[in-house]
Amino acid sequence: MTTAYIGIGSNEGDRLANLALALGALADLPDTHVRAASLAYETEPAYHMDQREFANAVVELDTRLEPEQLLRHLNAVEDEMGRVRTIENGPRVIDLDILTFGDEEISTPDLTIPHPHLLERDFVVTPLLAIAPRLHLPDGTRVTHDGATIGLIVDELGPIPDLGRFVNEPVLAPDWVPVAESARENDVVAGWDAHLMFQREALEEAGIPFAWDPYEPETSMDPFGLPARFQLLVPVADVARASRLLAELETAEVVYPEEFAGEEAE
Repeated sequence: MTTAYIGIGSNEGDRLANLALALGALADLPDTHVRAASLAYETEPAYHMDQREFANAVVELDTRLEPEQLLRHLNAVEDEMGRVRTIENGPRVIDLDILTFGDEEISTPDLTIPHPHLLERDFVVTPLLAIAPRLHLPDGTRVTHDGATIGLIVDELGPIPDLGRFVNEPVLAPDWVPVAESARENDVVAGWDAHLMFQREALEEAGIPFAWDPYEPETSMDPFGLPARFQLLVPVADVARASRLLAELETAEVVYPEEFAGEEAE
């Protein structure tokens, strides 16, 4: 599985509804799992100024698709949602861009990865850093707000509608298996568990794909209140490796990240 970040934007019709439809389409792509999505932001138009402000967000995917396959699927989603390409950088019902694709660097007539304008676009950098604050490009460049002066954020629009449902889909998939969980009654801060976060960090550092059930804690995606239990899931193919890793953590002297050390000690 490769982690890819997708920029999504809309400035025609019901912009948030369009983002939700696009997110649903991403969740339905073959061999692909939506891991996270940023809040939606209202942003200034970029490059072509005589148009309505956009709603933008960034989505994190795990996928087994090849970059060119992913691009074809994104173009198909744009076409199915009625995008008409008449003015470059002009109004559009939906825009889907591959920002990064793992550590790959690609330059073909149809596809450039990382996206060549990623670092200059505030409407990309701000939501991207919200879900991947330590992201570096394949050449080692760290993604920061420095230089992101085009398409500035003007307002926060909140979560993409139905975001939790789309991120929840791996729970129903037979090829994703829970390997760790945290019950709310045992948590230190209303459903947030420092130990579960530490386990997530270990999976990430080991390069093991993971998903949350029902969603990542503290992302404010559930309008009906916190669920009773959060789980970490991994693909069936990675269960043995993840289980060994988490078992080793249980027997090791755990040193929690500084930001969680105080919570764990309570």
